[in-house]
Amino acid sequence: MSMATLERAILAGAKELFKNPRLKMKDIQEWSSGEIKPHDGEVVGFVADPGVFAAIKMENDKRLKG
Repeated sequence: MSMATLERAILAGAKELFKNPRLKMKDIQEWSSGEIKPHDGEVVGFVADPGVFAAIKMENDKRLKG
């Protein structure tokens, strides 16, 4: 799997996880195969398909918003 393919899989999974279809790769602050500690104003979630943790800014997380 190339890096570009991996990043596309992470983005697709993050869009689904964070319920934000408008999410872009530049909105993902950090991703890692290991656990991530969120910085101020960030949320972290586990993207199951590629098996990585991804951090995004809180305003891009639409899970709790109507």
